Amino acid sequence: MLTSSLARPPVRSLATSLATSLAGSMAGSLAARIPGPSAPAWVLAESLASAMFSFGSLLLIGRVIGPAAAGLGGLPIASFLLLEIVAGALFSNSLVQRTALSHKHVGSAVVTSLALGLLCAVLLVVVTPLFGSAAEVPMLRALSLALAPLLPMAAFAGTVSGLLLRERQFRMLSLRLLIGQPVALACGLAAARLGGGAWAMVAVQVVAVVITFVLMLSSARARVRFAFDLSALRDLLRIALPSLLGTFVSCGKYRFFLIGLGAFVAPAVLALSNFAFRFLDALLSLVFQGIGRIGVSNLCRLQHDRDALAEYYGELTRLLALIGFALCAGVALVAPDLVCVLMGPAWAPSGRALVVAASVSSLSCLFGDYASLFLAVGKPRLNLLLAIFSMGVSISALLALRPHTPMQAALAWSAEAAVLAPVMTGLVLRELDRPLRWLAMKILPAVIATLAMILAVCLAQQIPFPDRVTRLISAVAVGAVTYGAVAWIALGRTLPVAFTHAPAREASLEAV
Repeated sequence: MLTSSLARPPVRSLATSLATSLAGSMAGSLAARIPGPSAPAWVLAESLASAMFSFGSLLLIGRVIGPAAAGLGGLPIASFLLLEIVAGALFSNSLVQRTALSHKHVGSAVVTSLALGLLCAVLLVVVTPLFGSAAEVPMLRALSLALAPLLPMAAFAGTVSGLLLRERQFRMLSLRLLIGQPVALACGLAAARLGGGAWAMVAVQVVAVVITFVLMLSSARARVRFAFDLSALRDLLRIALPSLLGTFVSCGKYRFFLIGLGAFVAPAVLALSNFAFRFLDALLSLVFQGIGRIGVSNLCRLQHDRDALAEYYGELTRLLALIGFALCAGVALVAPDLVCVLMGPAWAPSGRALVVAASVSSLSCLFGDYASLFLAVGKPRLNLLLAIFSMGVSISALLALRPHTPMQAALAWSAEAAVLAPVMTGLVLRELDRPLRWLAMKILPAVIATLAMILAVCLAQQIPFPDRVTRLISAVAVGAVTYGAVAWIALGRTLPVAFTHAPAREASLEAV
């Protein structure tokens, strides 16, 4: 009996062992399904979360607090976001671009960005109340005081994010939004429902920045040693200043265009035009930000191997064309129905303007992510000059056309893509030392799939559907299935290389 009992494990022990084994198996299976820290899928998740929560916050909170409170909170937040670019984006690109990065470079960047964040905080408190009326000044000053401490935190987080981008730590970077934005939106909605008014909008910014700061602080422990070295700072500023100016011009370009448009058109036309441009700009921003996040660190790794850099840039351009062409062509095909379904018949002119803007904007997907390329090869001044040039084209088109309808405004807005396409194609091919045929072969799968999608959607729209909603859903479904199938075949039944492969990793910091 004793021998028999020892040979047979107890039932409880057997159950415990089985449960432990099953839990370990499930955990291993789950871990295998979660993308790795450098997987490009995290970039896509971050881009989608950014677009969804930025528009969601504005829509949901603005609906609760009303236009007056939203307008009052919008002024200090707009000032904060502009100053956040200056403080947080100064060193991000230069930290990614440098081949040899020492702890002196990192420490100097962190110290300088913190000092700049403090200066921007003072400017926010002093300057923002000047734009309000006498009755609004006390409230604007209070809102600005609440936002000001966030600027040094944003400056620190922006600098550390440059190090993480250099190391392709996409998962940690995406967690800033995947965790921060839902929590921030929940807090903002709670404040709005409790009668917080404009403070609800400030609450969103406070929670989002604090969560980002905590995440970046946890990542900085093994990467940042506080130091200041003037020579290291000069090394970084050579890339940082032109890159920052280019970013600032690019971010402000759309606002300058709308201000100029307001001088020619009635408020209703401005609203109709603004909806069309914002809708398309939101979609394209997802694409270009995602491609840029994937590409910039990889291109910088290949800056001394021009053949490998050219080939990877070609694959990156193929990925951009595959996504960008599909979005632009799809929006152009369904824009009239889409706008009427979302906004109502009164907004129909926006749909026609969106057709023009989306069709011409597809040209911007021809030549790839040139900003990341020129940053990688150490030519950030060229990005600045191109940003100024593109803004000049938009303003010149506006002055030449003097639009009075949304359609005319769309033509002026689209002039930038039409003019920039041949210029940028020539500059990119010259930098890569590749012929035009090489670039054409890279984007050929996207062109073939897009033409097939256009034909399929046009045929589907000839069917007499009972209402716009049914026709819109049918067109989107037919277009998506057709595009996906044809693109898969045109790519040789594989995923784009830029989405599945990356250059070999290297040490993030070197002793210099």
